[in-house]
Amino acid sequence: MIRLPKSVDTVIIGGGVLGTSAAFHLTDAGHSSVALIDRGPIASGTTPQAAGQTGYLNVDRFAFEFGRYCIEFFENFEQRTGHAIDFRQTGSLRVALTEKYQNDLTARLQAATDLEGDVEFISAERARELVPTFQPQEDSQILLIPRDGYVEPKSVAVAYAAAARDRGAAFHTRVNATGLIVSNGRVTGVRTSEGSIEANWVVLAAGAWTRQFAQQHGLNLRTVPVRHQAFVTTPIADVLPNQPIVRFTEPQLYVRHEAGGLLVGGYGYRPLSFDMNDFDRKFEIAALEADPVYYQQLRDQTKKFFPALESATIVQERRGLPTVSPDGRLVLSEPDGLKGLVVLSACGVGGIDRSPGAGRIVADIICDRQPWIDPAVLSVDRFGDQFSNDASLRAQCEEIYAHHYHETY
Repeated sequence: MIRLPKSVDTVIIGGGVLGTSAAFHLTDAGHSSVALIDRGPIASGTTPQAAGQTGYLNVDRFAFEFGRYCIEFFENFEQRTGHAIDFRQTGSLRVALTEKYQNDLTARLQAATDLEGDVEFISAERARELVPTFQPQEDSQILLIPRDGYVEPKSVAVAYAAAARDRGAAFHTRVNATGLIVSNGRVTGVRTSEGSIEANWVVLAAGAWTRQFAQQHGLNLRTVPVRHQAFVTTPIADVLPNQPIVRFTEPQLYVRHEAGGLLVGGYGYRPLSFDMNDFDRKFEIAALEADPVYYQQLRDQTKKFFPALESATIVQERRGLPTVSPDGRLVLSEPDGLKGLVVLSACGVGGIDRSPGAGRIVADIICDRQPWIDPAVLSVDRFGDQFSNDASLRAQCEEIYAHHYHETY
């Protein structure tokens, strides 16, 4: 029998990297009366399927400030939390093949001056030295961003959870949240499969199920799960453990080291969103059906730049259901008309990378601190009446996913 507390100050629904980051940032701010519940183990949904890559450099002012906090957090993760993660700050190569996106690289280089980083354009020859299996086009532009990196994704959520527990948070897994308790337009608790918990605040960070959960309370959240897939190969000769991530803007691909082989993922290949109501209630992300055409298209595009993929054996497929919003940003605020609820969704296929900043904003809201960023930027209600029906919402979110690397905000 699972023993839940009768009341806490804050209940967090969802034990992925966003929910656990919220738990850490709240408890680190001295807000120790926190209970996190999840229908499975910690980090058992989309989080462990991620590539775990970080990337901070952006020309948009909000994204720039947000990214700076996140990269500095990862660089000092053990110092901040008391728990180590395997953050490999290998750097990244951002590759642009056409003039439009080469101009974007120039803008990113100019933005980098504020971070005092050693961001620079490098030659194709230098890129091959850093990533021996990479065959860049001679007319491409390549930006080296040394502070980028990657981490084993599940370890981040586990470390957040451990740090939050150190600071007083309680974790209750194998507990289904079934609904909110609402009184006079304010959330006062959560109903679960193991009983009810009274709370002053509830953080809804249920990943792919967030929209589905909110609908029962009349909330039409503008966020839907969109399938993302990647694959990992057997070890390949000349793949270096410390080689930079390679990101291609136009074909929307990323390639990095993984266990001696290559991890390959990409955007824009057969984008498909889902309504979680169409799945059995016991559905788990790990059971998501593969799209073999997607994988073949991904491999065919990538081997143009990494010829070794032609004969490499795929040993692992990754696929998850990250949530996406109509503008590609997080959905993170109290919704109008339902106080005491903080929605935390729309990771945009970057939940690991965005988790430090997302957790900080949750803590700002609940602890009533001066907002770190303009609250309107991520507001649940920022879309007004736009995308109010599922067809238009899903079409727009699929379009955002399909052009993930083409956006320059």
